[in-house]
Amino acid sequence: MDSEQFAETTIWLSGFFLPYFLFIAGNSFRSRILTFMRAVIAIGAGWCLYLAYTIAARAIRLSVAPPTDLLALYDRDGAPSAFAAELGWVPAAFVVLLAWLVHSLFIPKLRRVGSNV
Repeated sequence: MDSEQFAETTIWLSGFFLPYFLFIAGNSFRSRILTFMRAVIAIGAGWCLYLAYTIAARAIRLSVAPPTDLLALYDRDGAPSAFAAELGWVPAAFVVLLAWLVHSLFIPKLRRVGSNV
C-alpha cells in the first residue's frame, strides 16, 4: 500500500472510529438528553471527517496524477463531494445508533448477570 492510499484509508476509517469514541467516552447513558447531545456531536464530527476525506482524496489524486490526466480530474462533476455533503452523516449515524443500542440494551444485562455470579 502506497502512502497516498494509506492516507486516504486512515481518514476514511477515522470517520467510523471518531464518532464512536466521541459518543462512548464518558457517557453513562443515564441522561437521555446528554446522550442525545453526545450523539449529535459525534454524528457532526463524523460528517466533517467524511467531507475532509473527499477533499483530501481529491488533493492527493491531483498531486500524484500525471500532467496528461489533470484536465480530466479537474473536469469531474464533483459527485463525491456532493455525496459527502449530503449523505456523509449516514455512516456516523449508523455507528452511533449501533453503539447506543449495544450500550443501552446489552451492557446493562451483562452487568446484571455478572453481579449475580
